[in-house]
Amino acid sequence: MATRALPRALRASNFLPTARRPSQRAFHLSATHFQKNKSNSSSASPPGAGAFARTDDSITVEFPDDSSQLPSSQPVDSGTGRAGQNVFPTLATFSLQGKVAVVTGGARGLGLVMGQGIVVSGGDLAIVDLNKEEATKQAQNIVETFKKDYPSAKKIPKVTAHHCDVSDPSSVDACIASILSQHNKIDNLVTSAGFTENFEATAYPIDRVRKLWGVNVDGTYLFATAVARHLMSRDSPGSMVFIGSMSGSIVNVPQPQTPYNASKAAVRHLAASLAVEWAKAGIRVPWVYAYGADEEDSG
Repeated sequence: MATRALPRALRASNFLPTARRPSQRAFHLSATHFQKNKSNSSSASPPGAGAFARTDDSITVEFPDDSSQLPSSQPVDSGTGRAGQNVFPTLATFSLQGKVAVVTGGARGLGLVMGQGIVVSGGDLAIVDLNKEEATKQAQNIVETFKKDYPSAKKIPKVTAHHCDVSDPSSVDACIASILSQHNKIDNLVTSAGFTENFEATAYPIDRVRKLWGVNVDGTYLFATAVARHLMSRDSPGSMVFIGSMSGSIVNVPQPQTPYNASKAAVRHLAASLAVEWAKAGIRVPWVYAYGADEEDSG
């Protein structure tokens, strides 16, 4: 290999004559041309003046005017008045003024925090939970905190509490009826009801597996379809947010939780499938998860 490489190196340095085929000659000319231009790079030529890369100031590219589609940067008075550093808490794009949102599993954890955010953004809230007493307590706390934080608010949010076993179709139907009787409509849904358990798969009691899937998967499906039917009956767009988990995409270790992982994978694909199916009705179905969030039983 060394004896063959040496003549090639010498020819490249013009120490040995050689007969080149057309393709070889073209490559040689290109290489020497590049080297010549490379040597000129240290000259005083302005940037872009080389033979291989240049800009032409006479060329312009017109972009379409999409300013009407950009999110508004103007704050909106969502009924809270001014607070904090004399600013409105919500941008117009994210305002929930005039909207009614339902949060399942809303008496604690992620569901409770999301409900608080909905109220600050101008929306009315229906807290749904298996623990009606806790839901009622949190509904009162949210309203009292709102009054304290926004004393100049033009409107006090309506926050109600509702009992529901999200895995039971009849309980879901009764809960939806209860919400509509107090709010008259539903615009948004957050499905935060869910729980996890750690069992080795070979020792996981099947009744617990079914209960977990009933809450995490069936509960999400039952509430989503019930709210979708309501939105479609009003010919109204809406938004649903499914609470997923990183465990729906990866396998966390060391905790053994195969049924939970499978349930969250189902929620993830359920959101994608319903988003496609309901797009024509103007119903959006994103799913989100918060890494490392504490999860408590709620249903």
